[in-house]
Amino acid sequence: MQSPLYLLSWVAGLCACWFVWNFGIKRTFLDLFRERLFALRFELFRLGMSDELPFDSDTYRTIETLLSGLLRFGHRITLSTYIFSSIEQERAKKSKDYTDVSLQIALKISRLEPKTRTKLMEILSGVRLAVVLYMGFTSLFCLTYLAALTVGRLLGLKRSNEAQERVAFVIEREAYRVESRRSLGAATA
Repeated sequence: MQSPLYLLSWVAGLCACWFVWNFGIKRTFLDLFRERLFALRFELFRLGMSDELPFDSDTYRTIETLLSGLLRFGHRITLSTYIFSSIEQERAKKSKDYTDVSLQIALKISRLEPKTRTKLMEILSGVRLAVVLYMGFTSLFCLTYLAALTVGRLLGLKRSNEAQERVAFVIEREAYRVESRRSLGAATA
């Protein structure tokens, strides 16, 4: 039979590991994620300052809303959020009021000059990578999946960014939907 002190030390060790993970490592990844999003939003701001993409254009406002939503609700990006958002999105696709946010953004970007389009696609690619890396490094399951994808890509088994786009799409749509609803509510108040 084990000593209660031995069992207590295991429980204390597990609690300490959880505390370090939740309030140390995970918070650091959140800070790095938000730092990257601020850098991408600054790149968008530079496009506005150089008049390549005017501040009052619908494209600028849409991408800024997406980035602001991800910054504001970055702490909510988890594997369970992804799963529930994905399920909700599949249900919403059956509705006649469903709008595909990523297709709207792609359509707005496609109407711009090629140079500006390329810069915006780089910004959005950076956003997708930041979302996938943040979710991957803060979830043990996602970290394992990303490691398997990386090994597969290094071995030449997987060549596309399909998984990255699929994961980021759900999170981007959810962040945009919540942030646009919040900004719409602030505009009417």
